[in-house]
Amino acid sequence: MKRILALTLAASLMLSACTQASATDMSRKDIEKIVAEYLMENPEIVEQALEELDRKRMSESLNAIRKDLENDSRDATVGPKNAKVTIVEFFDYNCGYCKQSTEWVRDIIKKHPKDVRVVFKELPILDGRSKTSRSASIAALAAARQGKYSDMHFALMEAQGLSADRLEKIAKSAGLDIEMWQQDMKDDSLEDQIEDTFRLARQLPNLTGTPYFVIGDEIVAGANVALLDEIVKKALKAG
Repeated sequence: MKRILALTLAASLMLSACTQASATDMSRKDIEKIVAEYLMENPEIVEQALEELDRKRMSESLNAIRKDLENDSRDATVGPKNAKVTIVEFFDYNCGYCKQSTEWVRDIIKKHPKDVRVVFKELPILDGRSKTSRSASIAALAAARQGKYSDMHFALMEAQGLSADRLEKIAKSAGLDIEMWQQDMKDDSLEDQIEDTFRLARQLPNLTGTPYFVIGDEIVAGANVALLDEIVKKALKAG
């Protein structure tokens, strides 16, 4: 990194140095001295280069798993496949910050029904503490098989307490066939899907909690709806 930066700067600096000596007359030591002096006078150059490197690495990391992030056929989604912007959200139904950002997710879907697609990633990261996060995720995924994921998802986000009885009441309110729903919840493939989501989450930078959003090459860890709005607005304009 430092070598690339130094060579890049040296190339431009040598042009201005030609008034004093030709490039062929300059030794490596002379060039390094000029570069060092330039960096001392313009330290923001290093910061900008590092920021650009971070963005490049982030983009490469996300592109390596883009298909699993945005196009896992098992995931529940809202919005058209050809939407300008795809928002991937990792969440836990017992996460207070996830609940705080839920209204933003709902609103962004309503505001941009043709241009925004949301991919919901069940990540019951708090199950060790709550003992109900995983069962809530399974309940939502089972509801998806009856085309009722959105109803179940947003109801679960609004719920206080996710006991088995509470899950069933929410499922009934969503209009689910309860017998079918209960049978689907026993399907081991739903557990497999959640485990795959955990494996995917481990490949993402800085994912230590929920909510966690991926929008193109941008990530937002936490319920920073102002930043989310800014990123989506920029992405819609670019799209």
